[in-house]
Amino acid sequence: MAGNKAFVCFCVDGQTDVDVLRAPFEEMFDAVGGNDINVDFRYARFQGENHGDITTLKGVTPENIEKMIYKYYFKDQDKGSELGWKDLTYIIHIIDLDGAYLQGEDRIRVFTPEEKCLADQMATGDKVKTTLYFEDHIAVRQDEKSLNQNCAGLMEERNHRKRRMIEQLLSLDGITVGKKTVKYRLYYFSCNLDHYLYGEANLTAAGKMQRAAAFSNQNGDARALGDFFEKSEFSTCDDYLQSWKKLRKGCASLDRGTNVNLLIREIQNSDLKDWL
Repeated sequence: MAGNKAFVCFCVDGQTDVDVLRAPFEEMFDAVGGNDINVDFRYARFQGENHGDITTLKGVTPENIEKMIYKYYFKDQDKGSELGWKDLTYIIHIIDLDGAYLQGEDRIRVFTPEEKCLADQMATGDKVKTTLYFEDHIAVRQDEKSLNQNCAGLMEERNHRKRRMIEQLLSLDGITVGKKTVKYRLYYFSCNLDHYLYGEANLTAAGKMQRAAAFSNQNGDARALGDFFEKSEFSTCDDYLQSWKKLRKGCASLDRGTNVNLLIREIQNSDLKDWL
């Protein structure tokens, strides 16, 4: 790619993020730089319980997370792509918080009978719901298949791991692998994308896809999505650093919210050189 062209890549948690955000953000960047800014959306395709959330993936540490971002979002996915790591100028990373800053037995606990019933009703085929998010706690499944595990303790470990990764990523202005450094910024949805957009934190996979499609039908262009984020009472009213600082207290990382509205403002007020 010529040196006067930008390649901005969104690293997100899953397919519904792509479905909701891709077209409007492509349009936003087109207004800023036209053909001189290329935009892509990617999510990590590893197996397991994480569903694309690199901040909770076992084996990822503060020391290697930059290399892991390269590995899971670029190294393999660049194959067959017109643009890749060599062209990259800016990474915008958007994650679900999933109650990451929640701590303590009173905040992370096993299903009550009522919560188990709710989770069972949300099962899809043989895929059971193992985690539910509420206003003041995270509930996890503990059944005959997991009798030898401390499921609440494992969720505590996940949260601890996720917090460490978030704090490391917030300390970075760029992702460095080898001799190349790419500008980097981290944003969040809380407790997840669905919670912010629709007020529903516990959708099934099918429910996520259906709601994303319906949302995109109404807010599928730059102006509509920008208005939604700007007018939403659940978008942050703080600056970037303060929007993260508030999340570290109490149940704030379970609250409905986002700071992606700050990203939209930044794009709208930017020009090409900001993304090079």
